[in-house]
Amino acid sequence: MVARGGVGNPFLITQMDAWFRYGRRLPNPTVAQQIDWCMQLSDAVIKEKGEEVGVRKLRSIAPKFVAGCTRCKGNRRMLATVPTTRKELFDMLLEIKEGAGNETARSLGVGDAACVHEED
Repeated sequence: MVARGGVGNPFLITQMDAWFRYGRRLPNPTVAQQIDWCMQLSDAVIKEKGEEVGVRKLRSIAPKFVAGCTRCKGNRRMLATVPTTRKELFDMLLEIKEGAGNETARSLGVGDAACVHEED
């Protein structure tokens, strides 16, 4: 289940390692960090699969990187349905990053608040 939890949260393994080695809980990454990781992954997927297939695949992966941030449901829906090119995908990610960049991404882990907004 760790692999599933790591989709959209590549920092999870680092957090788990710090907990089990040192008993320290590392803070969750910011939305800006999550977006940067998503963009790195996107470039790798598009390079491997080509733009058309890669972006289609990323429509199921990219929304997981913005779960737990402001307007998360709308952002996830947009990322899952709209982009057809790398440019569209990156424009959307940058727009999300500008809107919530320094906000800490929340997870559903112990002691964290779930993403609960009126639009959800």
